[in-house]
Amino acid sequence: MQKLVLSVTLVLCLIMLAGCSINDEIDSKKTSNNTFLLKEDGSIESATVEDFDKTYYDNAELEAYVTEKINNYNTEKGSEAITKKSLEINEGRALLILTYASIEDYNIFNEKDTVLLSAAQAKSGSVELPQTFTAVKKGKATAAAAALENNKYEVLIVKEKLDVLLQGTIKYYTGGTLKDKHGIQTSDEESTVIIFKP
Repeated sequence: MQKLVLSVTLVLCLIMLAGCSINDEIDSKKTSNNTFLLKEDGSIESATVEDFDKTYYDNAELEAYVTEKINNYNTEKGSEAITKKSLEINEGRALLILTYASIEDYNIFNEKDTVLLSAAQAKSGSVELPQTFTAVKKGKATAAAAALENNKYEVLIVKEKLDVLLQGTIKYYTGGTLKDKHGIQTSDEESTVIIFKP
């Protein structure tokens, strides 16, 4: 009987753990750097951290400015492509968290050039990739062709300094500093290329 109860308990724990997704959202309490979260559905959550410590800065003006920019974009796009999740101003720091329907919306709104590709697209030569990557599991150099063998993998190329979070698992990378298998701090000197399993 005890074995049955223990087995049922273990199965329930595993089900609960499987249902908990890594990096569901950006936690404003733990965010001190600009942060980019790529979700499983291709949407983006992004945190921008700025100094807001001058006496002439006005909270209401900042709120109105952000709202106007988002409304203008959404009107032009014809959909709610961007939404404001939160704007917090504390201790001389402003933290703005926005959600984007797609990486295209993120790039246009922020004038960035972040690239998301399937492994097949990456292998087609449409973008130039490094010759070698660092494998997360063993920390060894791996040829690009071997790193991209699995067609279920995707490739994210980031050309700005950010904390990048994924709901997937990082398998290989180049540039930047790996934090864990779901997050990396990108480089401000070169592009960071991440091969991950969604």
